[in-house]
Amino acid sequence: MFPIEDILKRSKEDFFKEWKNTGSYFEGKRTFNFPEKKGKEHLLSKYALKSRDILLDMGFDEVYLKQFFSKKHVEMQYGPESPAILDRLYFLATLPRPDIGISDDKKNEVFKKVPSLDMGKLKNIFRDYKLDKIDPGDLSEEIAKRLKVSPEDAMYIINEAFPEVLDIKPLATDMVLNSHFTTAWFPTLAQFVKKVSLPVMLFTSGWRYRREQREDPMHLRAHYNLSMVAMDENLNIADGIYITKEFFNRMGFKKLKFKKKPNQAIYYAYGTNYEVFVKDDRFGWVEVTEVGMYSPIALAHYGIPYPVFNSGPGLGRLIMLLEDEDDLRQLHHPEFYSLSFTDEEIANSISFIEKPQTDEMAPLIEIISSAARKYGNEKSPCEYVVFEGDLYAKNVVVRISEKEENKNLLGPAAFNMVYAYQGNIYGIPPEGLSGKLENVAENGVSTGTTYIDAFLFKVAKDVEELLKSSFTGKKQYYFGMAKRLKDVNLAIPDEMRTFIQMKNNKIDVRGPVFFTVEVEIR
Repeated sequence: MFPIEDILKRSKEDFFKEWKNTGSYFEGKRTFNFPEKKGKEHLLSKYALKSRDILLDMGFDEVYLKQFFSKKHVEMQYGPESPAILDRLYFLATLPRPDIGISDDKKNEVFKKVPSLDMGKLKNIFRDYKLDKIDPGDLSEEIAKRLKVSPEDAMYIINEAFPEVLDIKPLATDMVLNSHFTTAWFPTLAQFVKKVSLPVMLFTSGWRYRREQREDPMHLRAHYNLSMVAMDENLNIADGIYITKEFFNRMGFKKLKFKKKPNQAIYYAYGTNYEVFVKDDRFGWVEVTEVGMYSPIALAHYGIPYPVFNSGPGLGRLIMLLEDEDDLRQLHHPEFYSLSFTDEEIANSISFIEKPQTDEMAPLIEIISSAARKYGNEKSPCEYVVFEGDLYAKNVVVRISEKEENKNLLGPAAFNMVYAYQGNIYGIPPEGLSGKLENVAENGVSTGTTYIDAFLFKVAKDVEELLKSSFTGKKQYYFGMAKRLKDVNLAIPDEMRTFIQMKNNKIDVRGPVFFTVEVEIR
């Protein structure tokens, strides 16, 4: 395992030195062997392939649709409805390259770092970059190669001498990401009108991008989907319903219901837009697709003179029904959303960020903690010597105090205990509980760690290091408001935090501690 914290620290001090040093991690002989198991397929691929086989067997040809279109296609297809549709789309942007000027002061500054730099060649490089002759990802390499300077000097030129090279801001275009396969079907069908005989039967599968306000179990900003079209003379909605029934029957759904959509999409011919439902044992009737005949008005914009039927089955929703899944996020991205931990596992995973290296400091932690409990409600100003004795062959005096008047020695959250409950992490006081907090205390899993104790582990670590050094004198430690786990000197593994976030759960350890410890080493 890499020493991640050390790597990050050293890379901040000297990135290129650490970059070169870490290359040594990958030297040596081969040690990898392939596992004695077959790889696990993704459910999206499994059912995309199943539906693909069904559609190919039904006579549909497979195509891959373009992903980028001008917004004019949305306007041509949706007519008066297009503003509402455009509001849900992702617009693409470009990054226009800046003009880079090189003043005399800048030249003198750069020459101090790179004396041999050919400024004329650098101007040519910047001009080529402006004209898109150099890819941004290749710029530092191009500078190093054409100017014969080191990678470090090339990065200095970009990041420090001329930071405006990369300080570029996106400029919106009228190109949109494919949000509805319909957007791509019209120009695609226009090509088939000219080149093949009827009937034309096409299908595709791929990603759709939609600017949802939020992601939840039933909504994703990018999801994988199916879509099919059929184009033929005299084709009507009854034919489309027949095609739809055949597909879903072959997918394993025998009970279907068609319901005319009350708010008809304008790119469909009026009266032909239906919602399609299948019967599920768990959820009853579940919508799985919309179907309809494309509007002759929209088709006319593309010179398409024939009727076109369209259906866009929600592949994710079909899989949820067939596989008893209940969350599109988990289905599409199980590595992010299928993690699951019990409260016991969460509580046991919570650890101290800083703690002493030896057990010799444990008695001191216990002494200070006990004194804090004893004097915690004493009114200020107050000060108590809670320990005086020898540690590591040095005389140590520990005081706890509150200088400000008319306060308690400790804040009300000092002895809050950290609990895991229903996938959340809470810090709750030891008494006076009611409602939700009482439920957490009764049914949650306690870590056995209070805010004071966690803070004292951090203090003890620092004192231990001071005792091993030549330090003499006083040092004060103050714990004010707790807002995050790290304020309490506690941490959880990344996978636990990811689990809590993906479940929209919380880590709530807020509270006023207000605890001051003074350590004098003589």
